[in-house]
Amino acid sequence: MIIELGHRTFQSDAPTGSSLFANLRAMVFESIGPVRHEISVPFHDSQVRRAALLIQTGWDQRWATDAYWEPGPFLGDHLIFRMVRSGVRVVGVDFPVTERSAETRLITTGKIPIVENLRGLASLPRVGFRFSALPLEDVSNPIYAVRAFAEITE
Repeated sequence: MIIELGHRTFQSDAPTGSSLFANLRAMVFESIGPVRHEISVPFHDSQVRRAALLIQTGWDQRWATDAYWEPGPFLGDHLIFRMVRSGVRVVGVDFPVTERSAETRLITTGKIPIVENLRGLASLPRVGFRFSALPLEDVSNPIYAVRAFAEITE
């Protein structure tokens, strides 16, 4: 079964060859916290190595409202360090990554590309599916639209 993951944007300063992700083993981790919070998700390094790590915050429920663009969840130093150290292939989030801190640049400068603005992560199983992000436009720009979807395999 294929599940479309709604509006999405891909960001990476990595070379074009690494800008396409198809059929990656994936998992969803839920982060719970106040409206404006640093994402915190528990995982073991070996669990996410070479996988797509999708982070569900519930922010996507604000999609198509002005509230979607208000300050919300963000990726903090500790989580970014852990994702880079563990070898995550791509990160997907259900919120816009608007802050361009030095830490966020670490994740997008070839270490780990990020697919932002995903929707519908709550409808996915936590594990047992594959994730793909296919470009919809010119990939020479480091920020572009993709078709993101999950294929349930189990």
